[in-house]
Amino acid sequence: MLINLMRFIRGYLKIQVYGYSPERFINLCSNRNILIWGLENWNNQYEMYLSVRDFKRLKPILKKTNTKLKIIKRHGLPFFLHKYRKRKMFFGGIILFSIILYILSLFIWDINISGNYSRTDDVILDFLSQNNIYHGMQKKQISCEEVEQMLRSEYDDIIWASAQIKGTRLLIRVQENTDVGTIMKDTTPSDIIAPKDCIITSIITRKGTPLVEKGSVVKKGDVLVSGRVDVYNDSGEIADYQYYAADADIYAKTIEEYKGGFDLSFTEKNYTGNEKLRYYLKILNKKINIRNGKISYNEYDMITNETQMKLGNNFYLPLTLGKIQIKEYVSEEKIYTKEEAISKGNEQLREFCENLIEKGVQIVGNNVKIHIGKNSCTIDGYLTIIEKTGKRVNTEILSVPEERTNIDELE
Repeated sequence: MLINLMRFIRGYLKIQVYGYSPERFINLCSNRNILIWGLENWNNQYEMYLSVRDFKRLKPILKKTNTKLKIIKRHGLPFFLHKYRKRKMFFGGIILFSIILYILSLFIWDINISGNYSRTDDVILDFLSQNNIYHGMQKKQISCEEVEQMLRSEYDDIIWASAQIKGTRLLIRVQENTDVGTIMKDTTPSDIIAPKDCIITSIITRKGTPLVEKGSVVKKGDVLVSGRVDVYNDSGEIADYQYYAADADIYAKTIEEYKGGFDLSFTEKNYTGNEKLRYYLKILNKKINIRNGKISYNEYDMITNETQMKLGNNFYLPLTLGKIQIKEYVSEEKIYTKEEAISKGNEQLREFCENLIEKGVQIVGNNVKIHIGKNSCTIDGYLTIIEKTGKRVNTEILSVPEERTNIDELE
């Protein structure tokens, strides 16, 4: 790639050599370090490529070998500039375009975020915008180290963040800790209590005093792990207390209530196949309609797709091309059959269960029923689940027990 670029900048020729001894001509070129490439033989006539600089060294070789030379094609920047040397506006446009590209390269036109699961890109972009990190700002105003620190300080579940500038892009990579129980920045003495009635299925305590064990039935508000650790003396009596921010992984079996439903009557969209297209161009925040017109459809859907313009992978531009599809449809009122209503109800329940599973919840029992009425379908019941549990509250600080006097020593 680099060699081809250098050849283009310096210029090169495709020539044809013929006459008395073209083979000797080629040998002498090799002996004098004249580089040729793309050699082909056509009926004792040889075609080849060589640079403009080496072409100027051929005269003594042609005379010595009694061969003749013909230029077939000229390639490269020197010939291009010579061809268009009188077109000043053309070269002025190239220079102006280069200046505009250079100015655009000084700004950030795309902020890309990856690795975030618990919050959307828009949430993080809003936070960055509030801290003066936004699309269109100068690259020299951005400190990648400050962006990384800012994200780690704002979001406790982000344990690693990386910010990097490539081209006109700010690439932000984050790693979230899905096990929120291991995030312990606050060292205030605290207990872990049950947020609702449940049965403990497993408990692993890292700090604090566990007050329940596997199989324990607990009520809402019961203390599961205390942040207070009793310190005993040689007599087995409490001599002091030590306080920690309780830390434990606690899983419990509990009940998740589910209620849902929908009307049996619904409106179905029947698309006619008629479609219109509109285009627009966004320069910075200004929208320019390229193709517009009156919409004659009574009912229609609008689907918008935007593509940000870029040069290569990382040179994004403040130009966005938008395409709007306008699809006509005709509404038709329908009523779900019993089978369709059951299928739709099961689909709603399945989506609810998938959302629970994505959060790390294990479903071990399903007691949800679908009831079909005259005008509506209701879905209610409960799921038996195993989930990570625990709510943090401040620990009650007790006074240190008074030292007890040994009666035998007084006697």
